[in-house]
Amino acid sequence: MVENLSDAIENGTRDQHSDLLVTELTSNFEKCQQLLNSIAGSINTKAVTVEGQRRKLEEAEQLLNQRRDVIGKFKNSVGELI
Repeated sequence: MVENLSDAIENGTRDQHSDLLVTELTSNFEKCQQLLNSIAGSINTKAVTVEGQRRKLEEAEQLLNQRRDVIGKFKNSVGELI
């Protein structure tokens, strides 16, 4: 398709066929652009999701460590009482 358009441009002949090629190439380019935009949006969404999950994991780790500390203190307190 691109070669046919290139030939038409080199020969200096512009006809209905070359106009059709330009239209088809433009349409294909727009579809590719939409696909790239969709992929970029998907990547950004996934990056945000991964970042959010990382934060949640860090918060869960902090809570787990706090619970371990409280349990350790509780065991010590019970041991002292016994």
